[in-house]
Amino acid sequence: MQEENLTLNVGAIIWATGWKPYDANKIQPYGYDRIPNVITSVEFERMMDQFGPTGGKILRPSDGKEAKDIAFIQCAGSRDRNYLKHCSRICCTASLKQTTYVREQYGDEGKSSIYYIDIRAIDRFEDLYHKAKADETVHFIKSKVANITQDKATGNPVLQGVDTEGYHRYSNPHELVVLAIGMEPSLDLSKLGLNVNEHGFIENDSNNGGMFGAGVATDALDVNRAVQNATASALRAIQVVNQVAAAEG
Repeated sequence: MQEENLTLNVGAIIWATGWKPYDANKIQPYGYDRIPNVITSVEFERMMDQFGPTGGKILRPSDGKEAKDIAFIQCAGSRDRNYLKHCSRICCTASLKQTTYVREQYGDEGKSSIYYIDIRAIDRFEDLYHKAKADETVHFIKSKVANITQDKATGNPVLQGVDTEGYHRYSNPHELVVLAIGMEPSLDLSKLGLNVNEHGFIENDSNNGGMFGAGVATDALDVNRAVQNATASALRAIQVVNQVAAAEG
C-alpha cells in the first residue's frame, strides 16, 4: 500500500502536555534512594487507594508494619536553587489532605508532623489549613529539613534540622516520611520549538505564534487554576483561528 503524506493546515495548536513529579532520587540529603521508609507524596496517595499496593493501609515499605507517626516534608525539590526554583503550588494542600488520611485511619493514635517553610493554602484551601491546625494530632514545625538519616535498630528515618521558630536543633525520628514532591514539565518543551521560561514551562506570548500551552504546561498550577488557564488558552486559539479565517476569506 502506497503511503500518502497528509498535510493539515491549522490556525492554532494547543499543547496540554501536563506535568511529572520531580525525581526524588536527586534530593540526596533526604535519602529517598537509600532509606526504605522515605516515600513521595505521590506514592503515599497510591498507598491510600484501596486497590493500591497496601489495600489502603498506611504500611512501612521496609517491614510492612503500620506507620502511625508520619512526617510530611514540604517543598521537597521545590523553591530550592539546587533543584526546582519555583513553587509547585499543590504540595501544601496535598500534605494537608493527607494528614486527614492518618486521622481517619488511626484516630487519636495517629500523629502527623508537617515540616514547612510557609504554608501556601489560599482561597478555599485555607479552610483545609485551619482544619489541620485545629487537629491535635497534626503538628507544624517551621523548618527546612537539612537531611535524613536512618536508625538502624528501628528502621525509622531521623530528621535533622533547626526549628526556625524556636531556633533549636532537632533530631526527630518518625516511622514514615512523606516527601511533598515538586512538579516539573513532563516534556522538554523547548525541543518542540516553543518559547519556555526559566522553569521549562511554555510562555504564552507572541513568540510562539499560534501555539499555546494549556494548564500545567504553562506553570505549576492546582486543578482550578489549570482549568482557568486552559480555558484562556482555548479562547486565544479561537481568536487566532478566526483571524486566519478572516484573512483567507
